[in-house]
Amino acid sequence: MTSKNFKVAAFSLVAAVGCDPFQPKPAVVNETTSTVTLEDVKRDAAKSADTTATYSQQNKDKLLMDMKEQMATMDANIEKLRLKGKDLASDAKLNWQLKMADLEAKRKLVNERLEEIGTATSQAWGDVEKGARSAWDELAKAFRNASDEF
Repeated sequence: MTSKNFKVAAFSLVAAVGCDPFQPKPAVVNETTSTVTLEDVKRDAAKSADTTATYSQQNKDKLLMDMKEQMATMDANIEKLRLKGKDLASDAKLNWQLKMADLEAKRKLVNERLEEIGTATSQAWGDVEKGARSAWDELAKAFRNASDEF
């Protein structure tokens, strides 16, 4: 009896595996595949370069706009801080003047970097972006230090 059960189980297994709709089908070889030419490569490379340049230009424009908006806010905050320091006593006033001079130097550097971003080509602006972000970070840090103290 076990031999009969084994035969039925084996037959069922073969039937189930043989009827599996998820079994991969053999790959069909397409004999009409075209050959890629040098002209195809040049065309695709030129299109890729144009797309990359457009993407870079869009990122550059967005960064410039964002940083100019942030700079306008920073300028207003620096002006508030400047007004705060007008009435300080002599020792505090000297320290305040040093902090404000540092802040102004860093503010000037950020504005220079913003100009560089505006004039940089889309291919070369990556290095300019790093410099601008670094200058901005330094300005923000100097502002935090000055506003924490005053």
